[in-house]
Amino acid sequence: MEFTIENDHIKGDLRFGELTISPDETYGYRPYELLVSSLAGCSGSLLRTILTKRRIAFEKIEMQVSAVRNPDYANRIEKLSFSARVYAEEPFAPQQAEKIAHLVVKNCGMIQSVIQSIDIKFSIQCIHLNGSKN
Repeated sequence: MEFTIENDHIKGDLRFGELTISPDETYGYRPYELLVSSLAGCSGSLLRTILTKRRIAFEKIEMQVSAVRNPDYANRIEKLSFSARVYAEEPFAPQQAEKIAHLVVKNCGMIQSVIQSIDIKFSIQCIHLNGSKN
């Protein structure tokens, strides 16, 4: 990866294409957004893989991420809570959701890279395609 630092932003020349980064969202993606996106992307992809390997049919997965930052210490991220909603054809039990969430955290390389410095919570909720929740 190669990056060029310019006036208001940084441009990354990455395999997929150019990425513009800036602390000012009018010039590019904020570093905070990219960090959270990498964790959501890694864990979401892994969740999809685990569900597929366990032959749990699903229509889609949605993920909400909330963060707690410390403005007194460089505005660092201290806590991230990931809440995945799996829209499944067949229900799966909350206990199974907890086991899968544990596997995601344990095996996601991006989460494991920051877990010593950021408190990570990951939960999964099954939403049946008929609209009921588990």
